[in-house]
Amino acid sequence: MLSKSPPLPKYYQLARRLSDQIAAGTLGPNDQLPTEEELSRDYHLSRGTVREAVRLLENDGLVRRERGRGTFVTAVRQPSSLFSLMPFSEAMHRQNREPTTRVLQATTLPASEKVAERLALAPNESVIHIARLRLADNQPVVYEERYLAHTLCPGLLGEDLTTSSVHTLMVFKYGVSLVKMSHTVEVGQLSDIHAQHLAAKPDDKAIFVDRLTYTEIDGSRLPAVWFQGIYREDSYDLNVRLQSSL
Repeated sequence: MLSKSPPLPKYYQLARRLSDQIAAGTLGPNDQLPTEEELSRDYHLSRGTVREAVRLLENDGLVRRERGRGTFVTAVRQPSSLFSLMPFSEAMHRQNREPTTRVLQATTLPASEKVAERLALAPNESVIHIARLRLADNQPVVYEERYLAHTLCPGLLGEDLTTSSVHTLMVFKYGVSLVKMSHTVEVGQLSDIHAQHLAAKPDDKAIFVDRLTYTEIDGSRLPAVWFQGIYREDSYDLNVRLQSSL
């Protein structure tokens, strides 16, 4: 049963719980979600609350509805992305390793020229910068940074970023529609500073990801989040797929 006095709406709690099950593989691609009646009974929620949670999952591309059959987990869970890295928690759980997150920096700052250019912002506009280290069994495996306009999600820095998905918070709690992702994925060698972050050797191979996520406002698609991640090559699977444009 969900907490009766949480700081988050119950539909968001349920959506996050189901999305965590999808990320962990408990609900796999093409698995059918329990019915609204079953979810309502199991979590002691109204049908309307359950329906809103499922709608959020559908909007995020995690599930699809099939008329007359039910709701199913999508076969590919990252919409609009030619390249995708297996979600952190899922990748580590498959290796029987315990994932944790350490926040290195979470602050607002003026957008640099490059950040402003990537996010289509005015120079020096206030942006949120989040730098995190993702660990497995207390061993660093991913160093990541995100930038987004402060006006897009001003409450984000008040969240517990050690346990919550930034993407999930933006979509499910703050109602930011994230509709498209554009990735650049390369394999390269670690610099000295990145090797220090990842407890690796300089020149060790790693996967470098540059990702721009878009939102839709008044019918126009605009850059929302600029993400850069460095993944230890020995800890991640890289998947490639074809897509149809949205």
